[in-house]
Amino acid sequence: MTPYTFQCGETISLALDAVTGDPAQVTAIVAAMKAVPPGRSEAPASASVAASFAITPRPAAGAIPPGWTLTVAAPVSASLAPGAYVADARLEAGGGVIVTSSVAIRLKQSVSS
Repeated sequence: MTPYTFQCGETISLALDAVTGDPAQVTAIVAAMKAVPPGRSEAPASASVAASFAITPRPAAGAIPPGWTLTVAAPVSASLAPGAYVADARLEAGGGVIVTSSVAIRLKQSVSS
């Protein structure tokens, strides 16, 4: 999977689109990212959460479906080590749970920091 690349100290912002169902039926949502050790493609299940995302609902806009904006604030991003991370979200809706596919995130050290 091709990673989304951000600089350490930059706001990390991802879109989570509600491509099926009614987003109003989602009763809880959490999203987090974990560091991926060198030489691996996934974070171990036992790895601690490196950062949690703040989640903001987002209405539909033209061809873009409704969903949520997932954000890790710049000060939190600045505290993370450069390297590979994976993130996903867990949604509760209609008595069931949906876990999104993981996305890869690469944090690079900023030249200007």
